[in-house]
Amino acid sequence: LLALLVGLAPAAAPAQGFAGMAGDAAGFALPAPDRALSFPADHAAHPGFRIEWWYVTATLEGPDGTPYGAQWTLFRTALRPPGPDANANGEGEGEGWHSPQIWFAHAALTSSDRHLFAETTARGGIGQAGVRLDPFEAWINDWSMAAPATGAPPGADALSRLRLSARGPGFSYALTLASDDPLVLHGQAGFSLKSPRGQASHYYSQPGYRVDGEIDLGDGLVPVTGHAWLDREWSSQPLAESQTGWDWFALRLDG
Repeated sequence: LLALLVGLAPAAAPAQGFAGMAGDAAGFALPAPDRALSFPADHAAHPGFRIEWWYVTATLEGPDGTPYGAQWTLFRTALRPPGPDANANGEGEGEGWHSPQIWFAHAALTSSDRHLFAETTARGGIGQAGVRLDPFEAWINDWSMAAPATGAPPGADALSRLRLSARGPGFSYALTLASDDPLVLHGQAGFSLKSPRGQASHYYSQPGYRVDGEIDLGDGLVPVTGHAWLDREWSSQPLAESQTGWDWFALRLDG
């Protein structure tokens, strides 16, 4: 199965790159090749970095073999670097409307002849969106990616079992994800180099989810099964000055 994901590549991007991510990152934390990723801590937000995302894509099939696709993405971006009151992780920089964190999300449901999608935004610090641990939940407004209170094997990763839900004009889905596979760390133990000049991100994935649940494309609920993968990435300057964005795609092989 092949899913093509095209993102962060506007048709007429300014010279500094998408969302200024090739611009000056002064004051923000930068990825480092000697930083070891730690779980479950790194499943949470990293407010000291400028941008990050939690990205789930699923290839699904109805009872009659009809193929579908689902996508759920939560982004966090900071309006300014952490202030003097923040700790080394960028936390404690202000609550309520003083928080510089902006959250936005995109969800989609696709069939062979329809692509339905929705976007939503929220401010950080006032409870509209965020990511918490124990149990894990990433949410924005009424969209959620959350670990169930029970059901995960002892010692399993915090993201090994997830419930994923979103809705938009004419569509909705509620999916259950489960995997017993280890997380995949990209690049050098999760340090993913983006350009010869050293721009990079911290990046890991869980590509082994089994999925079941229900979708609605406006014609009523359809039970589905399938596979999904999650991408987690955070950085402050992932693009060089000569780069304006990137495209990417994912291949799921039969073996």
